[in-house]
This record gives sequence, C-alpha cells and structure tokens, in this order.
Amino acid sequence: MKTLIGSVDRITENTAYIILNDDEHELQFSLDLLPEGVDEGMALTITIQRNKEEEIRLAREIEELRKGLDL
Repeated sequence: MKTLIGSVDRITENTAYIILNDDEHELQFSLDLLPEGVDEGMALTITIQRNKEEEIRLAREIEELRKGLDL
C-alpha cells in the first residue's frame, strides 16, 4: 500500500486538482470522489492499494467478452 499526501490546488466545476507534496505531480479527481466540503488549500491523504479481487473480476469479464467475439 502506498500513501500520498497532497493539497487541493484549485477546483473547477467538477474537478479538483491536487498537487502532491513532491511538487512534481498533479492529480485530477472528480469532486464526487472526494470528501464533502473539500476546498482549495485543504490537505488530503490518498491511499493506493492493489485490488486483487477486482483484477480477477475484470479478467473474467474480459474473457467472457472475448468468447463472445469468437462466434
């Protein structure tokens, strides 16, 4: 698991731009994905974690789609 810390640089209609503390990377998030009331200047912690269950689900879904193309 990786944890990133950044601050909200700016907010447009539906997007928040978060500058990571390394000052080299900017992430864009839909406001729907962020905590209610998020505002410019706020600090956020973002956790990135591998989701093996979702990988398996997606692999199965792709396999089913491929089988459907072999008609």
